[in-house]
Amino acid sequence: MKKLGFDAELFYDGPLHPDWKKRARSNMALNTLPFGFPPSFKGFRNIEKLIRRLKSFDVVLVHHHICPFLAYYLTLFIKTKLVWYSGEPLRALWENQLTGITSKELSSTIRPTSKECYGKSLTSLFLSNILYNFSINLLRAIDKKTAKRYTKIIVNSNYTRKVIKTLYNLKHQITVTYPGIEIGQQNKNCVNYSSNNYILAIGAMIPMKNHINLLRAYHQLPPKYRSTLKLVIIGDGPLKEKIQSLADKLGLSNLIVQSHVDEQELTSHYKNCKFIVHLALHEPFGLVPIEAALFGKPSIVSNQGGTKEFIRHGENGFLVNPYDPKDVAKHMKCLIEDEQLTAEMGSRAKERALKEFTIEKSTEKIMEALKQLK
Repeated sequence: MKKLGFDAELFYDGPLHPDWKKRARSNMALNTLPFGFPPSFKGFRNIEKLIRRLKSFDVVLVHHHICPFLAYYLTLFIKTKLVWYSGEPLRALWENQLTGITSKELSSTIRPTSKECYGKSLTSLFLSNILYNFSINLLRAIDKKTAKRYTKIIVNSNYTRKVIKTLYNLKHQITVTYPGIEIGQQNKNCVNYSSNNYILAIGAMIPMKNHINLLRAYHQLPPKYRSTLKLVIIGDGPLKEKIQSLADKLGLSNLIVQSHVDEQELTSHYKNCKFIVHLALHEPFGLVPIEAALFGKPSIVSNQGGTKEFIRHGENGFLVNPYDPKDVAKHMKCLIEDEQLTAEMGSRAKERALKEFTIEKSTEKIMEALKQLK
């Protein structure tokens, strides 16, 4: 944004990876957002100060991951200049309508987030068995009211636009602007590993990322491939023990799980892997296949959600049924056995990423949408 002549500041309310924090602070001011709950004199004073500060900006671009109570307050007091950039709805509230996974099944991810934001006592009370459904329904009502009060909504994919319109019953126009990747990432001190005979998967170990079916698909591969071809999963989360337990049960001795990697390790994995498998359920968009494409790597992705807006089946990767391990394994086998096809798909993936999915192109489109507010 600054390169395009805009004066921008970042307000953030959660944990930020050290690499991203360093990068953000080197380019713009980084401010702390208060939480909108629980109500208290000090809390409301902080929100009042924030609103006064935000009113000095021409446009306030709200990300989908801020506190839902705070988002609602903002729509009450600075509605005329408030724009929602939605990467997805608040999935903890709406997941059952997207993937069929219930809110209670997601409690392993909802509770830690709630404790971090609102504290242990309030989490124990409002997410107790007695109040759980009440809390979810209350937050859904607040979320719907908030969504309808934004001046403009920008989303990250056509899939997300459809979901947002349906969930919130929105009538007004929604602009689609794809996220972009930073060019030059592939040249950042990548390490050449002694072995590049592995498949790579990246994503938090939560139900929506579908690692369970990934392991089952890997297990479907012929033994001659599983014995020599590793599966590397980068991610951490509440399902880590369950995933490791299934791997042990299936005898997947060539599974490697890395919970935390820095930016250099991540880019090195992209560079050295054979291809990516990304089976997230109803992913709103997903940058992993695009980041992999920068390194000339094709991806096997879910045919449900926004990832299929980058991957074109048989051209720069494959679209598969994320619930069908046999379908996934069939396409993994195809890329394993045909190295020329893998290289050609990777080349086309890189070409498309550089042409249509850069951070510069994404920012330009967001700016065009924001200028329409005047």
